[in-house]
Amino acid sequence: MSGLSKLGEAMFDEAIASGSLVPPAAGTTMDLESYFQSPEEWRAGFAMLRGQGFTPPVIGLLKEAEELEASLANCNDAAERIRLRRSVSELRARFQMALERLRGG
Repeated sequence: MSGLSKLGEAMFDEAIASGSLVPPAAGTTMDLESYFQSPEEWRAGFAMLRGQGFTPPVIGLLKEAEELEASLANCNDAAERIRLRRSVSELRARFQMALERLRGG
């Protein structure tokens, strides 16, 4: 292990001991879908923002679509299901367009 790795480990240990960094509970699942759907060059920045409680707008679109999909799974009304599907499709399209803009496309 290099000196930099030991220094990094010590910094993490110190932050955890002081309470300024709280590791996730054992068995906590991580949502990596939005992480890997964002452009590679933006992932670290998005992860830092998320770690501080901020959600980039483009990721907010994806989360909103996922919430609507969960509502769709529990919906029994045919008209509402159609509305939810359209909304999910629209949000996913907006998400893809926003990613293209971020990539400079």
